[in-house]
Amino acid sequence: MKTKKKMNFWAFSLALMMVILVSSCSDMNNSKIDLSANEQQKEEAFNQILNNQELMNDFMNEMMTQPTSMSWMMENGKFMNHMFNQDNLDYMRKHNPEIDNHMMNNMMDMMDRDTSVANEWNNRMHERNPMNQ
Repeated sequence: MKTKKKMNFWAFSLALMMVILVSSCSDMNNSKIDLSANEQQKEEAFNQILNNQELMNDFMNEMMTQPTSMSWMMENGKFMNHMFNQDNLDYMRKHNPEIDNHMMNNMMDMMDRDTSVANEWNNRMHERNPMNQ
């Protein structure tokens, strides 16, 4: 009788642990990470992307397919000024001679998809060189 109680206890304990394990795993799969709520996780995610070429390429490719993200990037004056700084453009051209063609094609695709991008780009060009008006 005592052995049967012990076996029942262990069977019940094992079943309970399995239920807890399965339910906690399913919760993890459905949970959404909120990087805005945790500065340390945000920094870790940024560092992982910035220090891994595959992750960076995946991030950039995904961002380019999202019209909202592309608009945010175009609205970020600091980023755009840095990207299109003459030294940075020269560096990109030196390391990738096809970059001009690639960038121009991507910009035309973006402008076709979202006219607000075309308007923003047009405004930037007029700000840089008022003679273009």
